[in-house]
Amino acid sequence: MRFFTSRKPALLNFSLLLMFLAVWLSSYMLPALKGLIEEEHLFYGTVSHAAIPSIFGGSNVPFFDKTIFQINGDDQANFILYASRDMLDSMAEWYSFASVNAGDIPLEISASRIDEKTFVVHSIASTDGELDFESLVIDYQAYNAFIGCAIVAAMALASLILFILWLVKKRK
Repeated sequence: MRFFTSRKPALLNFSLLLMFLAVWLSSYMLPALKGLIEEEHLFYGTVSHAAIPSIFGGSNVPFFDKTIFQINGDDQANFILYASRDMLDSMAEWYSFASVNAGDIPLEISASRIDEKTFVVHSIASTDGELDFESLVIDYQAYNAFIGCAIVAAMALASLILFILWLVKKRK
């Protein structure tokens, strides 16, 4: 039973846990980070399908809380809208994905392609209002990406330190 009284297994377990959390957080941030460096494309159309992933829907946690939608009945292109609850509330004054007439309102969408079928929205506008590039990308996505990358780097560094301590610590 000396195995359970030693701190050495705890060092390895916490190291693996922190590395897993860093990779998991990175996987949620990766689409938005790729969208920051890719070329923008302009789309016009009406929303044909919209979904909010239920595991984090309404949580207001950056990069976890997102809206995925399709336009013009094209099920081959998915648009991901990363926006805060405040942005979505102000957007609800002129456009709501859940409204009955959501598919009738024409939209202008500026988005970056991150893979074959996925785009990250950088701005969205209708005749009644807009969510502009500055507030959506600069003030929200880039700012939260910087904070997220700092958190991932801190967790990875702590994981590395714990792993090194696990290697050098002698069992009593």
